[in-house]
Amino acid sequence: MHQAFLNRQQQEGRARNAVADLLQRRLIVPKIYFEAIWPQTGNRADVLAIDRAGAGEMHWVEVKTSLDVALQSLPILKSLPAHFKYLAVPEELQLAPGPDWYALDGMGRVGLITFRELGSEEMVAEFKLRPERFRQKPEIFDQIDAFTAKHRPDWEIRD
Repeated sequence: MHQAFLNRQQQEGRARNAVADLLQRRLIVPKIYFEAIWPQTGNRADVLAIDRAGAGEMHWVEVKTSLDVALQSLPILKSLPAHFKYLAVPEELQLAPGPDWYALDGMGRVGLITFRELGSEEMVAEFKLRPERFRQKPEIFDQIDAFTAKHRPDWEIRD
């Protein structure tokens, strides 16, 4: 398998592609951005997907290859303005979600995506824990519209 000799950046890049493929198959006409900086926070999303061709909810994914880094990023991820939030980690980390994965107000849970390399050397991702929708201010849709108007997606379905 290739994962053994790839550096962290290469491993995370392959994982981002696998996560984007998973979101592209599960969402309705998403626009997908890699390493997108969300202007209202200045934070960079490893994978940012905006559903229904930019008119719907925002899905924010953090891809981490170590358990410590994944757990450290969880409080930051929960604070970000997105409807759905996910941690994506290698399958072998066996991350166990707990109470700290939920929003304090009870509206929202971080989802878990795992990725692995198949025998064919293909990287695949799958949902291990479905996210629950986080409460967001209605203005977020105006911010999403402004973002999609200024930034071309890295991956989208085109007519």
